[in-house]
Amino acid sequence: MKETDPAKLRALAAWYREYADRAGNPAIWEARLRTADKFEAEADCVASERAAVREEGASPWKQS
Repeated sequence: MKETDPAKLRALAAWYREYADRAGNPAIWEARLRTADKFEAEADCVASERAAVREEGASPWKQS
């Protein structure tokens, strides 16, 4: 199931960044930071989509 709550996605990003600091291997550290960046980007995307829907007054579930 895909997460659609920007706050939860940002919390996951923060967790991965914190978890990256514990990595003893530079490759693992980098992979965790990339994962955090992906969660942050997804949170931005979801938040932007929600803002656009609110501005338009349309339902996000409405099919065109």
